[in-house]
This record gives sequence, C-alpha cells and structure tokens, in this order.
Amino acid sequence: MDDFAIKKRKSYGTIMVDIITHQILDMIDSREYKTVCEWLKTYPNLRVISRDGSVTYNNAITNAHPEALQISDRFHLLKNLTSYVTEYLKKRLKPQISIQAISQETKEVETIKEADENRKLTLKEKYEKIKQLLLEGRCKTEICRSLNMDIRAYDKLIAMTPEEREASFQTKNMIIHEEKVKQKMERVNEVRELKRIGLSNREISRRTGLNRNTVSRYLDENFNPIHASYGKKRNGKLTPYIKEINEYLEKGVMGSYIEEKIREMGYEGSASTVRQYITDWKKRRKNISIEVEKME
Repeated sequence: MDDFAIKKRKSYGTIMVDIITHQILDMIDSREYKTVCEWLKTYPNLRVISRDGSVTYNNAITNAHPEALQISDRFHLLKNLTSYVTEYLKKRLKPQISIQAISQETKEVETIKEADENRKLTLKEKYEKIKQLLLEGRCKTEICRSLNMDIRAYDKLIAMTPEEREASFQTKNMIIHEEKVKQKMERVNEVRELKRIGLSNREISRRTGLNRNTVSRYLDENFNPIHASYGKKRNGKLTPYIKEINEYLEKGVMGSYIEEKIREMGYEGSASTVRQYITDWKKRRKNISIEVEKME
C-alpha cells in the first residue's frame, strides 16, 4: 500500500497492490487517516500489508486490521537506509575549510585572482555578473574569459526562458534541502492529523516516537521547517588565523613553526588541516606565478 500523486502539488491518493501478482486491486483519492481506515475495513481478508513509512497508514492499518502484519516496502527501506548512511558519513568525513583569498599587489595578479574567484561562482551568481558586465558594455568573449566560462554555455544560459534558467540554478545541496523540508512537513502534517482526530500530545509522542517538545513545535501554526542557520556559511577552526598564516607564508616560514604559533594564539584544530591549507596556498602561488610569466 502506498500513496501516489493525483495532481502534482495538489492532492494525493492511496493505491492497493497485490504483493504477489503486482496487480492493482483498488485506489482512493485520499490518504487521510479516517478515509483510509474505513476503506481498509472493506477488505476483511488482509493479513500482510506492505507500506511506506507513513504514520497515518500505520495507524489506519492498526485500527482496521489489528492482527495484520505490517512490513516496510523495499523502496522506502532502501531509500531510508541510503539517507541514514549518507548523513552518518557526512558527520564523520573531514569538513571543508573556508580559505580566505590571498591579496596581491600587481594589476596582473589581481586579474588572475579575480578569474580564480569567478570559477567558484554558482551558475546563478555568474548570470548576475553577466548582466552587470553587459550593462558595462563588455562583449561576449571578454565576459566568458573573465568568468572562465565556455561560450557555448554562455549562449545556452542567455537563450533560456526565465523558468528554465531558475530551474538550472538549483544546486545539489538546494535539492537535498528541499527534499528534507518536504519530508519534515510530511511528518508535521502527520502529527497535526493525529491531533485533529483527538489524540493528546502524549499519545502522539508515543505513536510517532517524537518527544513532546517536538510535537508541540510541530503543532504550532508558526512552525518553520527551514532551519534558522540554512544558507549561512560556517567558519572553520582555521578561519580566524588565515591572515597570520598568509603573512608567515609570504615570509617563507616553515609550516611546523606556523602551526606552533597559531596554537599559541588558540588554534585547536588538527595539524592536517594546517598542512592542507599550506599545500593549497603554495599551489595557488605557483599557478599565479606561471600565469604572470605567460602574460609577460
């Protein structure tokens, strides 16, 4: 048993499929607790029911067929397992480090620095820069060179409709975030549905496995599923010491001495983070030197 979209973003229904033959047995245009419960009661011979993780379905099946065996369907089981493993690994893998750009004095090096920063822009940020540069009278070739952008990619972006362009701006992280918000709102709606049918906060907490404070927050009309810190970049442990590290590197100071000095200043991160930053800094400096030689 699973839900299906009757009309995208509008309403959902519930479908019943034979586990063995995979044939559709019945469907209704609702996934509300009361409707699903009454519908299931019209099938008195149900013994094993495979379903997704919906609390509403769980409660409806329990009410209609308390003796039936409920099992998770394979798709949602694997999907949830994949999500949990992904989140587990994210918490244990080395985080990214925010690296401050190195200031340069000469005009040539500043140009290279700007091009390097433009490579890190998102597609949406590049489009905003394209509009700005066009207003300044820059030609297509100059804009593509400045933004380190292929001319074919430029033409494709400019030719898009506003809707197509907005869709192309969606990053992987944004899509993942939207999916998480959707999943949370489904959970919120389930809690509110249980409240609507008369269950107490304590009983809702027991059935859903959520603590009562979370249940109360989900029942609040002003509840926002988007985390307050979403979209805000967090600084790494090394960030407060980047300026000092860069100054030491400009003077040719060894990495071991740099690490010792910033630890005296309060740095508590790992030595590998410091070494990785120094390695990246030297690579950037080497690449900049090569570019300057080419320009000369």
